[in-house]
Amino acid sequence: MRPRRALAAAGLAASLAGCASAPPPRTPDRPPPLTASSVPPAFPVPGACERMVHLARQEWTLFGSPEVLAQPDGAARVAFADAAAPTHELHAPMLSRVLVYWYGVSRSPIVGTQGELRPWSAAFVSWLARGAGYTADEFPQTVLHWDYIERFMRPRPGDAFETRDPLHHAPRAGDLVCNAREATVDAGARQAGVLPFASLRRGAYHCDLVVAVQPGEAQAIGGNVSDVVALTRLRIAEDGRLLPDPKRPWAAIVARRGTACAPVPPVPARGPVPAT
Repeated sequence: MRPRRALAAAGLAASLAGCASAPPPRTPDRPPPLTASSVPPAFPVPGACERMVHLARQEWTLFGSPEVLAQPDGAARVAFADAAAPTHELHAPMLSRVLVYWYGVSRSPIVGTQGELRPWSAAFVSWLARGAGYTADEFPQTVLHWDYIERFMRPRPGDAFETRDPLHHAPRAGDLVCNAREATVDAGARQAGVLPFASLRRGAYHCDLVVAVQPGEAQAIGGNVSDVVALTRLRIAEDGRLLPDPKRPWAAIVARRGTACAPVPPVPARGPVPAT
């Protein structure tokens, strides 16, 4: 038995030695794993400014492309691209969008103490910013316009926005134009059509996103404008600055810093459209 055991042991040792000395099986050469940083996209990627503008125009289209039109009596009414199909914030499809805006940036209830729908224009702006890729640290998640007006009054290095005086800054596509509302405006400022920038304080404001600029006109889209997402044509001077407007006294421009937003074709003027 011993010779057999010795022979088996010798065979096992030779087998192990052969395994140890045999080269590992060759595997095909594999490229390094692909990552987003190592593969440039084969298509143009819009920047945050362009994304915010296109997102606003998308939501405006979903609401039926309503436009604020000035009337001979000085009032402003909303006209839809299809006058036979107006929309409203309480229509089921539109309310679903409003809830997306609101609960995309806030967990506070959207229904007020009297059962009313709370103003959602600031939530719309914050939702646009989030959808464009700005983080909550880069743009406040809020349902109050004042929160981001104040936030960008003291911009930090690297901030994408800063709050500027509308008397000295011409709005560009991607900027937010803000007017004061209600008790935030005293009689003198309302008559002048613009608030003194140095005396801005917490209060009621409304801001729209500028989506296009052309000679004599800036086009801006905002939420909760006559209960829809609507476009307003704002009069501007030859140098591009907003003309004072007693009906919506300008308070601030939350302006993009850095390079200008890629130009977007303005919305063509409409012919006479019945207002609703």
